Amino acid sequence: MVPEEPDRTCEDWKTKDEQEVVAEAASREILSPEVKAEIIEYVQAFAVAIVLAAFIITFIAQSFVVEGSSMEPSLHNRERLLVNKLVYRFRKPAYGDIVVFRYPANPKRRFIKRVIGVPGDEVEVRDGYVIVNGMPLDENYTLDLTYGYFGPKVVPNGHYFVLGDNRNNSDDSRYPDVGFVPMANVVGKASLIWWPVGRMGLVKNPEARMMMP
Repeated sequence: MVPEEPDRTCEDWKTKDEQEVVAEAASREILSPEVKAEIIEYVQAFAVAIVLAAFIITFIAQSFVVEGSSMEPSLHNRERLLVNKLVYRFRKPAYGDIVVFRYPANPKRRFIKRVIGVPGDEVEVRDGYVIVNGMPLDENYTLDLTYGYFGPKVVPNGHYFVLGDNRNNSDDSRYPDVGFVPMANVVGKASLIWWPVGRMGLVKNPEARMMMP
């Protein structure tokens, strides 16, 4: 009677060389030093990009989306702008600048309006016109006459009188919730429309001119 051969596992059938190859492969590191170095390089580059982007957004420029129609016809709802946050570190807001600022009643919100009065100016709204220092302004960028009444009031030091170009559909310095905007609330100057593509270009910055007597 011939004895039965014991069952053999797959491992029993492997040759010595095959077993050595498997053992060597198991002992290898999952990632080679070259791959590790490449991954570290990518992570470092990504971290630098994040820091650089944060620096640019904080100190140099930031994207802003126009909400509503208060700046028509100059700017339109959902247009995307590039706001220059650096310019006012070298100069103060000037007549005609379109500025983005923190809404005084809720600093988490951002408003966008045009600078009409600077510190020391006497501003008034009456008979459909804006009057600065006793002279009505000739504003060819507005959508309509400026109805209602305001002032006369003097713009305090460190503050600005701002209005929307769509004068009769704008919450601006004529109303108590906005009032004179402190310089500390000004985020920056609207400089470039970058979306939609058909409107791409520099933001026009005409100065309000005094009407001829």
